[in-house]
Amino acid sequence: MSLDWEGLRTFAHVCQAGNMSAAARELGVNQTTVARRIARLEEWVGYAVLHRDGRSVAPTARAQALLQTAQQMQETVSGLLAREPEADHNNKQISGIVRLTGVDAILQDCVAPHMASLHRLYPGIALELIGANRNLSLPQRETDIAIRLARPESGAFHIRRLGYLEYGIYCNPDGLLPDALDPAQLTWIDLDEFFSDKPEQKWLSDHFPDRKIIGYANRGSIMVAMMAGHACCALLPRCVGDRVDGLTRLGGYDPTGRDVWLLTHQDKRHLPPVRAVADWLVDILLDGDFITRL
Repeated sequence: MSLDWEGLRTFAHVCQAGNMSAAARELGVNQTTVARRIARLEEWVGYAVLHRDGRSVAPTARAQALLQTAQQMQETVSGLLAREPEADHNNKQISGIVRLTGVDAILQDCVAPHMASLHRLYPGIALELIGANRNLSLPQRETDIAIRLARPESGAFHIRRLGYLEYGIYCNPDGLLPDALDPAQLTWIDLDEFFSDKPEQKWLSDHFPDRKIIGYANRGSIMVAMMAGHACCALLPRCVGDRVDGLTRLGGYDPTGRDVWLLTHQDKRHLPPVRAVADWLVDILLDGDFITRL
């Protein structure tokens, strides 16, 4: 019987995703096709490869070695696909639209200002930036590359932890002297309750539990606009706060920051325009100021 590569590939995706439906989305097929491929693989090897616990699945003890082989084969194929063709050495021949999604602060203040450098390197690439609070789906092809502030728990992605997003406490003095900028006494503009479980917001609640909040927003840029015209404070990413004239970052505080993750789908990371933009992002994001190297 010939090698069932499609079954091995599907098996690896299912184990990485943790369930059949997620694997089906990542592979671009329906769940019935995934189940049929797994059944064919089990017929090929002669034993059950998945243990089912409700909707979740995991490799059986007997299939652990098979999973390792499938993952090694997957990595080998991805490596071969990632080898740059000779034509790609000429950056002008790399072209196409690359969609990048991420939190507004990083796209607006860390990526967008460097667009000219991408155009000089790759004049044929058009970059589409999609700022969103929700995570657009890589498996469903809503985006090509994603910048996340949390590592996904599952999914067939190529994941790279880039760096650490720094935060700071910022005040609009509005005429107050420096020694009067006391965040325990001033009013605050906060992120809305949707973000209350995030590490930086937990730090803020721990250190200033009794702060007087006079406004809420779901984006840093809106928070900055709300700070105009009165003395108040906000916890902001440094890539946002440091760029705003009139805001003062207070010393003596070390807010919890966020790890920055770069995600590409395993089946798309070898494409020349996607690979080019991913490499460019690594170069521009690790600036040593706002996003520091881990």
